[in-house]
Formats: sequence, structure tokens, C-alpha cells
Amino acid sequence: MARGRVAVVLAGALLLAACSTELDDASVVSVAPEFTTDLTAGDASAEGIVSVSSPDNALRIDAGVVDGAPVYRVVRVIDGDEVAVLGRSALGLETSRGSLASDLVLADEGEVTSWSDDFSLPTGKARTASIEGRLRTIRFEAVQSAGLDVALEVDLLATDHAVAHRSRVVADSRNEPPTDAEVRIDWERTSFAVAPTSRAWLQNHDRNSFGSPAYEQRRSSGRDVSNPIASPEGWTLPALFEGDATWTLVTEAGLDAGGAASHLGESTTSGEFVLALPSRFDGNGIGAVEPRGALPFTTPWRVVVNSPNLGDIVETDIVRHLSTPGPSLDWVEPGVASWSWWSNQGSPRDPAAMEPFIDLAAEFGWPYFLVDANWNEIEPEAFTDLVDFAAARNVRLLLWYNSGGPNNSVAEAPRGLMTDREVRRAEMERIATLGIAGIKVDFFHSDKPAGIQQYLDILQDAADFELLVVFHGNTVPRGWSRTWPNLMTSEAVLGGEQYIFNPGFSALAPAQNTVLPFTRNVVGSMDFTPMAFGGGYSRRTSNGHELALSVVFESGVQHFVGTPEAFRAQPAAVQQALRDVPTVWDETKYLAGRPDEHVVLARRNADQWWVGAINGTNDALTVKFDPADIDAAGRSAEVICDGADKGSYDIAEVVLGVPIDLVMLDEGGCLIRID
Repeated sequence: MARGRVAVVLAGALLLAACSTELDDASVVSVAPEFTTDLTAGDASAEGIVSVSSPDNALRIDAGVVDGAPVYRVVRVIDGDEVAVLGRSALGLETSRGSLASDLVLADEGEVTSWSDDFSLPTGKARTASIEGRLRTIRFEAVQSAGLDVALEVDLLATDHAVAHRSRVVADSRNEPPTDAEVRIDWERTSFAVAPTSRAWLQNHDRNSFGSPAYEQRRSSGRDVSNPIASPEGWTLPALFEGDATWTLVTEAGLDAGGAASHLGESTTSGEFVLALPSRFDGNGIGAVEPRGALPFTTPWRVVVNSPNLGDIVETDIVRHLSTPGPSLDWVEPGVASWSWWSNQGSPRDPAAMEPFIDLAAEFGWPYFLVDANWNEIEPEAFTDLVDFAAARNVRLLLWYNSGGPNNSVAEAPRGLMTDREVRRAEMERIATLGIAGIKVDFFHSDKPAGIQQYLDILQDAADFELLVVFHGNTVPRGWSRTWPNLMTSEAVLGGEQYIFNPGFSALAPAQNTVLPFTRNVVGSMDFTPMAFGGGYSRRTSNGHELALSVVFESGVQHFVGTPEAFRAQPAAVQQALRDVPTVWDETKYLAGRPDEHVVLARRNADQWWVGAINGTNDALTVKFDPADIDAAGRSAEVICDGADKGSYDIAEVVLGVPIDLVMLDEGGCLIRID
């Protein structure tokens, strides 16, 4: 959809963003000439600056009006000094009912109130979590001469490790719109002005041959923001930045019906990133780009996680805390699934080729097996026999579906069953009656409102028939597992299937695996499909590295991709670990590492701890594991690290006391089980 050229001058051209009339992508490029931390600097006219501080008073968001434009910034106090997290950044909306980004005054400063949230969910880095913060809602109105019938409210939230804001279009009491009024958001002016001295870990938001966006691009290594990589359509969320004193992760949460999934427009050397709506090419060009709905209409939360410590980035659950609560679904059972497609793409057409993987799941005590694309070519009677074969072994099936419809041109089948609600519900009822446990829906390729609505409709309908859901070829998580706990996991990652298609993935994977716990997996369960044992594909990671991914990567349903022969060839201790490793956790703790180098994570299920460590570098690495970090001193543990080569292990049973060395080969890894 064509978008009008708009230029905004904020505080003497400190913020200028432009959008082409015939843009071939959805990027909005900032050309701010300097990094400005002071909301009132220079000759600009500022008024009504308000603040909200975190409960520990260390993190603060300020907002106000400069030269008629709403702005904000984020600061952290470290040792008594204010450190800029985000410099002066833009707020405001361009709407179908007029501009709420210029010629505004701060009409209501609101009051700071206490805010809290807690949840109990079947999946995630922590099944139960609670958080406290402070909330303030401020209101901007047009100057009287503008005569708009809408106004802008902005919720400002501060917690100890994250701030967030969201905008709301509301009626203006001075000139109220009709009671049934609708509003369309043509452009959200929000920007994120990180310091140009920051380093960034970003993922291109590009189209590909299968459609857009699939969120399956490489995440760049830490790169100076002042030397950006070209990315015509901008960058996906989440985005990670390392400043001089703190780490910052920018993402989105609370995306509901009527909304669109945003990303970051291409940056410049100023370090400012402007929020961008979806590309008009999304979903085969089907559907409008702009969010819309009845007044009052609220955008998703714009989330800025910040801390001097990487652990606070890894461990945050702010995305689910800021998302809409949903029903309690006590029938949801996460778990491991075996998967034949990775090692034999033709297997879903052939029950005989899938049966060994079902036997593997039964042998290892895994509850699920995934029947992937084109299973619909199996004769109905033979398919029923396959379901019965699995049921006799206490294994339930997950079935793959193409989400299209008109939103993609991918031919893989079955397709055409997940678009129309009546057709979709009939199919769900049919497979639920057969005893199918869940569905994997692939190839969405749309962040537009219509695409978001399809995700939500699938989740709701699947819940009605007690079906688990896995999304692939999909948008990055934005909190829907809080709304619909039957959402087990989502892809949105350059994952293990790339060993099949991408000859360069083997060299890329070790370092990328150390980036994902600090970026993609922070915001939700990630279906990377790890455990690349067998299959005939070359890889550079060690067996110890692959084993550790079962803990380093969090996913409610964890699809293990190795072949039956490869799993059975592992030592007894490794096989037992693969039988017992959970896919749900009560606690997650970051212990060591940084993106591109290595990571050590500990996850707890009940009283049992599992520790995963991976090395992403080309050099051997030894890191210290201190059991005191997780209060595990005196407990028995099994330590499985790399052996003499990448195909072997060094396995030891120890009683934890003083810190121990985790010895990893280049691109290696370790797994620790603590009972």
C-alpha cells in the first residue's frame, strides 16, 4: 500500500524521519544528526516533562513535549550517575483522524501508580512468574486550533529491568467523534535512539523466495551502530544493543487483534531506529498494512529491557507479563517430539518410514512424533493405522499444515484448511476425534493485521478442540503463549533445518547458537529443532554442543531431529539424559557468556537442575561452573562434556563442592544434570 511522504522536524531537526510515497519496503529511515539525551536541549521549546521510575529507582522513563511533538528517553542510574539508555526518541501516531505526532500539548500528566503482574503457565523459561512496577498514563491533545476529535494517551511503565510504553487513540472531549468511530494507524512515530557507540546484534527483515517475513535470517555479530549493515527493509525484533555500561534489548509485546507486528526501520550512524509497519508485500500482498479498530484503540507495548548484567536480559519474562491473559488450559502437556522429516523429507508420505521414529519416541519416553508436510498423500486407512501404531506405543501425533490460503504460494500440503474458520474448525474436530495431539502450521509470511488475526484465530479454535499448536514460518513471539497456553513454541529462527538447505550453515551455527539465548529465545519458546545427530549433514558443533542445546534452547515442544540409529549409538549416560531432560522449567538462570562467544545457562525443573554450556568460537574453551550460583553445593551431578574429539564425550559423576571446570572443544559443549 502506498504511504505518504512525511517529514517531522523535532527540536531543531534533532529527529527527522521520512517515508517514501512509493516505498518497496516498510522501512522508515531516521536521519537524526546527533545523539541527544536531554529532552530540553538546544533552542527547542519543551514543556510538561514527566517521569516514571522503577521500584528500585535505578531505571527511569521520561516523556514530554518538545516543539509540539511528544518525545521520551530512558536513563539508568549507576553509582549515582545517570547513564543514557535511549536518548531523545519520538512518540506519536499519524492516524486516519489526523496527526497525533505534532502540534500537541501535554494535557494530563497522570499519576504514578503501583503495577504488578503474575502468571502460571505450562511452558516458558519459568512456569510461574511475578513482577512489580510503576505505571503512569499521560494524555496529549492537539492545540485548540487543530480541531481534532481524538487525543493521544501514552502508558509509561517502569520495572527494575525494563521500561515500556504504548499509545492509545481516544476521544477528545472537546470535539468528540461518533460513538462508533474507527481509527486507522497510518504510521507510528516511535523511535529508539541508542548511543551511536553501541554495538548491535540485528537480524535483517528481508523478503525471501517463500514470502515475507519468515524471521529466518542470520543475526549479525556485534557491530558498531555507527557502521550499519545495509538492510533495505530494516531489522526484526528483538534487537540487542551493548552500550558502554549496559545491555539493552528492544522488542514488542501485547499484540492483539487489529494490530500489526512491527519491526525496526533501517538505521543510520546516529544510532536511532524508527519503528516500521509491515511491508505491503507481506502475505503475497494480501491485506492492509495499517492497524485499525474502534476507539479507544491501543498499540502493542514497546519494550526496552535494560541492565548492566546480561543475566537480566536472558531471564526477563516481560513479554508475557505485558500480554493479554487467557484461559487456563489444564490439558496442555509439553514434551519432546521425534521428527523424521529432517533426515528424510519424503518420510511423511510413507508410514513405514515414520514408524521407526515413533518407536524411538516410545523407547525414550517422548510423548510426541511430528508428521510433517504432505502427509495428506497417505491413504486414509493407512493413516488411521499410523495413528493406532503410535497410540499403541503411548505416542501421540502432531500434524503439519500449510497456513495458505492466499497469503502464500507454497505448494506443500495440506493447504487451504487453516484460512476459512468453518473449514479450519471442521478439520480440527476431525483430527481431534482421531486422537491427534496438535498441529504445526507453517508459512504465514505476514505481519499485517489480517495475518495476526489468523494466528489468533488458529490458537483459539485449536484450544476449543484441545489441540497443541506449533508455528513455523512465522512472526517472532509477542506474548501469545500467555493468551493461549496451547501455543507450545514458534520457529522464527535460522534453525536446525538449515543444515538441509544451506551449505554455509554448518560454519555459521556454532556462533549463532550463542547469540540466540540473548536475542530470539529471550522473548518466547523457540523451535530451533536441535540435536543434529545423524541425518547425513555435515556440522562443526560437537556432540556435546548438540546435547547442551536441549537445555540452552527453551521450547515447550522440543523437536529432536536426530535419527533413531544416531540416538541409540550415544553412550548410555547420554541416552538417559535425552530420556529425562525436561521441556518446561520453573526457573532459568544465566551463569556466564556473551553473544558470539559462549553461554552457560542453568534451568530448574522442580528440585532438579540442568546446566547447558556451549562454545561458539574456533578455540577450545574452559569455563568455571560454581554450584553455589544455583545453591547446588553438596549435590550429586553427572557432567557430560566433550571428549577427545567432537564425536566423543568425557562423562563423570561428581559431588559438587568447589567450582569445576567445564572443558569444551572448539564449537563444543557440556551438559550437567544435578539431582
